[in-house]
Amino acid sequence: MTPEQPRAAEIRTPDQRLRVFVSSTLGELADERAAVSRAVTSLRLAPILFELGARPHPPQELYRAYLAQSDIFVGIYWQRYGWVGPGMDISGLEDEFLLSEGMPRLLYIKTPAPDREAGLSAMIGKLQTEGTTAYKSFRSLRELARLVRDDLAVLLSERFTNGGTAPSTTPATAATAPVSRTLPSVSTALFGREQDIEAVAALLEDPDVRLVTLTGPGGIGKTRLAIAVGERMEHRLSTAPVFVPLASIGRPELVLPRIAAAVGATIEGARPILDVLIEHLADRPTLLVLDNLEQVTAVAPELDALLTRCPGLKILATSRTVLRLRAENAYAVEPLAIPSLGTNPTVEQAAALPPVQLFVERARAVRRDFALTASNAPAVAEICARLDGLPLAIELAAARIRLLDPAALRSRLGTRLDALGAGPVDLAEHQRTLRATIEWSVDLLDEPERDLLAALSVFVDGWTLEAAVAVAGVDENRTLDLLDSLSGHSLVSIALTDSGPRFRMLETVKEFSTELASETPRLADIGARHATYFLEFVETTKWPLPDEKAWAERLETEEGNIREAIGWLFVHDIAPLPRTLRYLWRFWQLRDRMSEGRVWVADLMPRVATLDNHAQAELWLTAAMTALEVGDDDGALKTAEALERLTGNLDDPYVESATQLAMSWALPLRGDLDGALAAAAASLQGFRQQDEPFMAANAAYTLGMLELARSHYELARQHLSEVRSLGQRLGSNWLTAVSGIELSTIGVEAGEVEAGRLDDAQALLVESLAGASAERSTLTATFCLVAFARLALARNDGRSAAVALGAVAGLRERAGLLAWPMVRSSEADLRARVEASLDQADFKAAFGEGSGLNLRDAVSMIRGEDATEPAAE
Repeated sequence: MTPEQPRAAEIRTPDQRLRVFVSSTLGELADERAAVSRAVTSLRLAPILFELGARPHPPQELYRAYLAQSDIFVGIYWQRYGWVGPGMDISGLEDEFLLSEGMPRLLYIKTPAPDREAGLSAMIGKLQTEGTTAYKSFRSLRELARLVRDDLAVLLSERFTNGGTAPSTTPATAATAPVSRTLPSVSTALFGREQDIEAVAALLEDPDVRLVTLTGPGGIGKTRLAIAVGERMEHRLSTAPVFVPLASIGRPELVLPRIAAAVGATIEGARPILDVLIEHLADRPTLLVLDNLEQVTAVAPELDALLTRCPGLKILATSRTVLRLRAENAYAVEPLAIPSLGTNPTVEQAAALPPVQLFVERARAVRRDFALTASNAPAVAEICARLDGLPLAIELAAARIRLLDPAALRSRLGTRLDALGAGPVDLAEHQRTLRATIEWSVDLLDEPERDLLAALSVFVDGWTLEAAVAVAGVDENRTLDLLDSLSGHSLVSIALTDSGPRFRMLETVKEFSTELASETPRLADIGARHATYFLEFVETTKWPLPDEKAWAERLETEEGNIREAIGWLFVHDIAPLPRTLRYLWRFWQLRDRMSEGRVWVADLMPRVATLDNHAQAELWLTAAMTALEVGDDDGALKTAEALERLTGNLDDPYVESATQLAMSWALPLRGDLDGALAAAAASLQGFRQQDEPFMAANAAYTLGMLELARSHYELARQHLSEVRSLGQRLGSNWLTAVSGIELSTIGVEAGEVEAGRLDDAQALLVESLAGASAERSTLTATFCLVAFARLALARNDGRSAAVALGAVAGLRERAGLLAWPMVRSSEADLRARVEASLDQADFKAAFGEGSGLNLRDAVSMIRGEDATEPAAE
């Protein structure tokens, strides 16, 4: 099969998640669709299986939007032709095929097909007659999967070869290792901004320019311009730009944690996040693209400190207001230029204007046959002029083309804007025009559409269909129809994700719909419904899942909505908050959000006395876990005392067992190892009875560590072996890794120093490293380094042991961590033995060498690789 050749230059590399649209009927080819999806995913591409595309009553604009944003078309056909909707002459299946013209196509026909419907036979016959598109036959799922993998591989190879694209062969140095690409993918062209792109890029390339802020009203196109500049700079920098969306952040103190997460900086311990970021960014060239800073401009001093202390850092920001920093270069984003063309411009004159080009592109998205002609070009040009070249206003107006021709649209638009006037006098002129345009667009909606638009204003960073149903209080089919209508009005957009469609609205539209919601009494409870839905979402996605990473990603996708729900509860009803925060603890740990979690716990703690005993226990429990996580000994002891007072007075076995576990972590701070052992044993027994394997594994791990601290090696081995087994069964990399790390050193501590046992321990340690993501976690890395030091000392390599312990001390100091209470005594004993194995000068030199290692190089040392880069000062 030789695929068609169009769009070769547009094929992207697999690491940019090229999208493969899979078209077929649903019921009869469900297994085949799944097989193709797996084949596409195996090549690191993104399968797009739009389940609404070919079933009865399809929302055509939705599946067309999916197809329009895809790169390759895969068609699978057997016997069914699919349903033909009202006003359609062909089925959705054939419509998808026709819409894919111009895309690379891979077609597969299942045989035998004794009951093939006439419509599909005619469609296949047309392919055979025209001979312009080839196809292959298949009989089994395995054969289909093989064909798809092979054909996609050939297709990509041909496109890369023809396009002249070749990967760079220059290896990145450790100091300039590129960050993963985070610039959002965009599906629409950018018109009339080439000069802006070059001007901003030139500013950023100037060594004396550190901060550029793109300013302008909502809807002017600041974000889209910033992405385009980032793409331009991506080819000129030694590292990828890091895009940080901030529209959902309402508190300045949460900006730095969001930046840290985006650049991969580890936030652990009580150390100020600003210091962590300075250390992470100090010696690496980085371009931060901070989007929507206007509501958190109070973070400007921290950004100024970052720029001062990190010479390789540059920031490109978008904001409706300037930041007023000395380092700032404000760049005002102007409307798209519209020169005067007189009253009757030609098609060629109008088509040369960027605003008209934008209008035509967006009009074609809702009416495929729309074209600029001699009769409609003057009207289109005047519409763009009346809208002052504002991109969002033009997009909203273009969406009306499926209802009105340009002349009628011009007349209606002019009348409506005149009736509205200029809007409030405290708004800029362009913002007043945009407000009028949005208001006019919303006024074209019927009442159910306006109600849904108002309800959707409560969402942050998008929503799913299920969430919209819950918040709007309308059944799923009706909600889907209304979302389809709002999408057609360009008031709601659809983002393609691997887990299905995700809906969003532009911030300017969101602001207007928020006002609409405040004026609609019957929607007064949307905040409550939103909070209820996301409380249930947090609880029903509670860990552990078979794939802990997938669980964390689900919560991360809805992080903005979860924050919004928690904020609503703080104002209206704090009773559910302790339970919600308890469920989120593990997420904070996995995604370096512990500092944010600590803020919420601290905000709620002054009101703890207003809660019942059960809620108090949950809040104190989360406070204890987070305090221990960051080495806040005083806070951990205080919470342990509160938990002791509540123990035995709760009617929730899970919380009782969790409380015992938290106490077992804190009691060693008082030197009470016996009490800690009793609490951990009670916790383990309770979680076993409740069939809570993940928490039982945590309790068993605690028992193992406590027994190891008491030199009860066989008991420790039993408990840690159980943890490793449970971790492997649950798919928890963290449990598997930390138990393996400790198992690797038990033989050493027990005096089992035979070379074979030491080699086995070393192999187990390296194996644990592979699943621990230690390069991103100071906590896990220090566990590994202590184990490595024990192994080195057993091999009489005191110098390597001293370097490892120095690395532990340096990493903990920079991250604001302390050793866990239960291991402090054994670590102090290990250091004394290492120090005794060397003369004082040699120990001091080796320890100092280790303390200068950064996280990556410390982990490399354990693996036997060269450590090359000292930690940033």
